[in-house]
Amino acid sequence: MVTTSSDPTLLIVLGSIGVLLFGAIGYGIYTTAGPKSKELRDPIKEHARMHELGIAHGHGKDNK
Repeated sequence: MVTTSSDPTLLIVLGSIGVLLFGAIGYGIYTTAGPKSKELRDPIKEHARMHELGIAHGHGKDNK
């Protein structure tokens, strides 16, 4: 006869890891596509645009 253990420790640990994982993924999606995503900026795109304008690195007389 097979006996089963009624110790819920493994289930609690795996459940906690699962909740943390799905919570982090959910928060990432919310940050990327949520209501405040309009405020996010793309620093690489901004830097490339500044290169096109010739002002990316401040090659003025003050910066040597």
